Amino acid sequence: MLRFFCIVILITVQFILSGCPAPDEAERKRRELQREAMKLEMGQVLNPIDPEGHIALGKTYHKLGELEKAIESFQTAISLDDRHQHAYNNLGLVYIDQRFFLLAIEMFMAALEIDPQNPAFYNNLGFAYDLSDRFPEALTVFQKAIEIDPTFVDTYYNLADAYLNQERYNDAIEYYQAGIELDGGDATVYFNLGLAHEKSSDNDATIIAYEKGLSLDPDEIEAYYRLASAYLKKKDFVMMNRYLKTFLKRAKGVPRFEEQYLHAIRLQQQYNDR
Repeated sequence: MLRFFCIVILITVQFILSGCPAPDEAERKRRELQREAMKLEMGQVLNPIDPEGHIALGKTYHKLGELEKAIESFQTAISLDDRHQHAYNNLGLVYIDQRFFLLAIEMFMAALEIDPQNPAFYNNLGFAYDLSDRFPEALTVFQKAIEIDPTFVDTYYNLADAYLNQERYNDAIEYYQAGIELDGGDATVYFNLGLAHEKSSDNDATIIAYEKGLSLDPDEIEAYYRLASAYLKKKDFVMMNRYLKTFLKRAKGVPRFEEQYLHAIRLQQQYNDR
């Protein structure tokens, strides 16, 4: 779970169709964004030299997944104001989605040249370095972000994820816990914390982290499997079987869990044969 920071546009468009079935949430949001893009496009026709309008339009295109249009909007904003740090930052975020990590790094560094005390830009730069397998550079800039703003919680989690990927589990645990102290954590944070504890062979802490994550989001399917494995290590077969049943129910037919599903069936058979 790597986190990056950009300014969110608040959209207040309401969508009501009398007598028609409501679309699902994702489709509703997409339609809202499309309407927002249309409004912003009209605004740019009236005022084409406003860099803020191009940035707002670029962010909306980015959310819509129209990356080429987003790039064009951010580049236009830069052509109008080459000292606009948020244009560079948001352009870097689009390049990350395109997996153009070197270009993303260049954009975040440009943003930092203009605003060298912005922890969000350091966080995003660290994210790009980590995705580029340049962990030492990522570590340096993540720590710089924390130095500038010790309450910038996303950097703690990004740094923890980076340590987890480097198999430095104790360091990962330290930064997950530091982030949790700031904002309480979410289901993904607790799942990753559980992974770090599992890899460091702290079985009790593993169980606590996974169960906390499930209390926040019961749809984290893999956590049920990992909890079953953790309780098996404790020889608590009742709890193991409880989590196995839930995992088998939720993972059935999901291709990415096929191997774990077959293993869970074997475990359940062994339990039933006892």
